[in-house]
Amino acid sequence: MGKFKKTIFLTIQKIVAVLAWIVIFPVVWIQPLLARRRGGPRLVWGPVPIISNKYWSNALNKAGYYSRTIMFSYQADINRADDYDIDIYGLVNLHLRPLQKIYDYWLCPYVAFLYSVYHFDIFHHSFHGGFLGKTPLWLWEAFFLRLAGKKVVIIPIGEDAYLYSQIMDPALRHVLMIIRTQNAKREAYIKERVDYWTRNADIIDVCTMIDGMGRWDLVPFNMMTINTTLWQPKKFYSPSDGTNGVVKIFHAPNHRSYKGTEFLVRAVEELKAEGLQVELLLVEKKPNEEVRRLMNEEADILAEQFIATGHGLTGIEGMASGLPVMANLEHEAYTRLFRRYSYLNECPMLSTTPETVKQNLRVLITTPRLREELGLAGRQYVEKYHSEETARYMFGAIYDKIWYGKDVDLMNLFHPITSEYNRLKPIVQHPLIENKLPASYFSDVETFVS
Repeated sequence: MGKFKKTIFLTIQKIVAVLAWIVIFPVVWIQPLLARRRGGPRLVWGPVPIISNKYWSNALNKAGYYSRTIMFSYQADINRADDYDIDIYGLVNLHLRPLQKIYDYWLCPYVAFLYSVYHFDIFHHSFHGGFLGKTPLWLWEAFFLRLAGKKVVIIPIGEDAYLYSQIMDPALRHVLMIIRTQNAKREAYIKERVDYWTRNADIIDVCTMIDGMGRWDLVPFNMMTINTTLWQPKKFYSPSDGTNGVVKIFHAPNHRSYKGTEFLVRAVEELKAEGLQVELLLVEKKPNEEVRRLMNEEADILAEQFIATGHGLTGIEGMASGLPVMANLEHEAYTRLFRRYSYLNECPMLSTTPETVKQNLRVLITTPRLREELGLAGRQYVEKYHSEETARYMFGAIYDKIWYGKDVDLMNLFHPITSEYNRLKPIVQHPLIENKLPASYFSDVETFVS
């Protein structure tokens, strides 16, 4: 019976796809004649509801672009429905429950695609594909968009791009198999889409997700953006050193295995057993407003992630709040590219692995002046590389190249020597050398402890 239902399901889906083809093809063919081009290209972000889409879109709206986020859903535990501009399921409200279900599951992607083709010019999505990504017409999406004169910018989110057999770091592969086992079994499916958009996208920005990538077009170490006006730096740094007061460590894992939470918990317990006053603020599934308050008012240190090389949005939020941040920046295969051709060496994050989390925590706990120095540098780094101004510069350069046809060297957009952006802004100064502390800091701590 299950096989029979599946056959019916696929048959209906194919029928809907054929009907969609009949409607979509003539619409996208005449669409360039109808498109409104005043005020530059119109931008659309989606349909996967990652909060970065909102931040990028907001930044570009402020620069005068017409930019909108269109999502199929949102993460209710950490975001709100009004974080995004358009709910795809709300484009048509049929008021009749059976028909609404048919619309939601069968017709909605095609309605969203037609709506976006008419209203927008540059599409930003992941390797999952755009609004046709989960339909039988996914293989025709790039053709339709090109036919309509559109451009595509691919920004991977992780699960859409990781080909487990090609991940260079076995520890990263291990934790990914813990949190998303099914993706190991779907590698052929994922690879098909990665290859498809590698051939057809106008721009691909992979950041540190370079495993299995045959192409990238620019190399920001991390392209995430936040509103630096909303995220304010700390006004007061605690003088506590673990003996004269408690030092609080903030950690907000979306997946504990992926972040290496268990190694942090053990390190904190061992430091407590050694007599240091330290408290772990383990924050999970909290709204952004509460995370912002805790970082600004309670935390002294942010422990970001210890397994995967790089950092996420939480690390940027921590630096924007003026916190010293710990994250894994060890693996040469992932970091050397961004030290030579991007801005990783300016990043004041303290590189930390499961093996070094305890010693690095001890240094930060017992050295308040170092926490403040790294925290202040982190704020400067975010203002330089993760502000809305940076987003406007980076995406503006992308649009200059793919929309206006200008000769823009995207590959060296953030080159530490040749980049115009880096020449105009001061280098972020901090005491780390390739994200590690000089040996003198550890000797100082040994003297302090003894």
